[in-house]
Amino acid sequence: MAKTYYVLRRANGDILTVDIEGRQAIAIWEDERAVRRSKLTNPELIVYVPAPLTRQLVERRFPDRDVSFFLVDSRDPDLKTGRRMSPADVFPEPELAEAA
Repeated sequence: MAKTYYVLRRANGDILTVDIEGRQAIAIWEDERAVRRSKLTNPELIVYVPAPLTRQLVERRFPDRDVSFFLVDSRDPDLKTGRRMSPADVFPEPELAEAA
């Protein structure tokens, strides 16, 4: 089963992005608990709610953009502490079931 990452979404559907070295990236967290930790230390995130990250969500919100992701390290209050991830890292291709 694939890992589920989380994003922060506003009521209007906007997804939180962060500027990392001059490039926008979708901020993602390892789980809902990590998102809540970041929200506790960043009061400006009050307008966002955690949501599971899906390929469909990204395609709907960023239809014409080549997106990148940034896995936020929730142990640090700075939202720019973490590491970049590619779409292939976040949405690995499903493994084909072996023929029976």
